[in-house]
Amino acid sequence: MKKILTLALLVSGATVSNAQTPQPADWVILNFSAPINKPAEVAWQRVGGNDWCGIAKFLDVKGCTINSGKGELGSIRTIDTGTAVVVENVVARTPLSYTYAQPFMPVFYHGTLAVEPVDATHSRLVYSLIWNQNGLPDAAARKAAVDGRKVRFQAAVDKMAAAANAP
Repeated sequence: MKKILTLALLVSGATVSNAQTPQPADWVILNFSAPINKPAEVAWQRVGGNDWCGIAKFLDVKGCTINSGKGELGSIRTIDTGTAVVVENVVARTPLSYTYAQPFMPVFYHGTLAVEPVDATHSRLVYSLIWNQNGLPDAAARKAAVDGRKVRFQAAVDKMAAAANAP
């Protein structure tokens, strides 16, 4: 296997000395979901899925600015949380989902917002977060990061579900 990796690196122009080195990881994954009594396409519109800054009203942030793009792959937004300014870019996109990364944060972080069809008239809102908390200084900071995200994102999912389920 090592010979194959070395050959692949040499063919690609890289060398073993400048190959990416795996970093220590302590992954946290949080999943939030809510049932929606609407078709997936309707729910996606109501949760702001096609509006790259639509999430701002559900996360109760101070502001959201689209720096480039319109939510397609590679788009960049800046979110002012009131305590931090976070830059996010779209790293994956489907008709009913997007995944963003926060490349300039001290932790490697991604979030995915999606609406999944259940049947012709029902769907499910799913918000997933994953981050490497190894970049946080200690156990107290790690616990605070998890606890804070649980409260903040559950509240956002509850608001999105209410908006999606509204008559």
